[in-house]
Amino acid sequence: MSVNKRAIAKSFSRAATRYDSVAHVQRQVGEAMLSLLEKQGKYYQNALDIGCGTGALTRALSPYADSLTALDIAPGMLAVAQQRDQDKRISRFVCGDAERLPFPSQCFDLVFSSFALQWCDNLFQVVTDIRALLKPQGRFLFSLPVDGTLCELKQSWAQAEGRHSHVNSFLPVDQVRLALQQSEFNIVAFQERTDQVFYKSVRELTRELKTLGAHQVTSNRTPSLTGKQTVLRMTAAYERLRTESGQLPASWHYVVVCVEK
Repeated sequence: MSVNKRAIAKSFSRAATRYDSVAHVQRQVGEAMLSLLEKQGKYYQNALDIGCGTGALTRALSPYADSLTALDIAPGMLAVAQQRDQDKRISRFVCGDAERLPFPSQCFDLVFSSFALQWCDNLFQVVTDIRALLKPQGRFLFSLPVDGTLCELKQSWAQAEGRHSHVNSFLPVDQVRLALQQSEFNIVAFQERTDQVFYKSVRELTRELKTLGAHQVTSNRTPSLTGKQTVLRMTAAYERLRTESGQLPASWHYVVVCVEK
């Protein structure tokens, strides 16, 4: 997978003001991460949130750390996060790329990232760089959608038109484990989960993905406008998955992981 970082920044900046209204799965994932953090009972001096988005989760980290740094590649997201941080829980806002982290070594004792690292080309390198940022015994808590996410949409597009991918690709779980092992992190917790969201129509799903900034931004995207007949075939294929309650499922398969340096 080759990721277009400019497209990502532009896409998420556009989505910033509407993002929280449709981020249903992202909220569930964030709650699972905060629950894991609370159970560990640790308190941190300096925490970094990579891919902070609108800052909702960053602000929720305030009971667990003295100082919070929020980083995002999308200027529009950072602007919304800063605007919403009226009580100044977040110490600083940084516009930056997870694959080019602008911080010195051993300056954080907690790095946090929810549903952001899938936009990186090389997970092993990112994990290695994050390990370098951590102080000894520092922890890295992250969530990541993995292979199987949006499988219904991917299969429906494949039935309609097999030549091009219309859905971002996601790493298999074993590749995530391998990246952690190779970077010499100690695994504290590794949870694998699947959540489903239900929609009235395919159009509702695709509109929500666009609002999330999660539509196709990889280099294998369809090079031209998709024909109307192809879209109709994809929609017909997806309609065959409609449940007895009359809704269309969309699966999110993801991991919630905590590792220690």
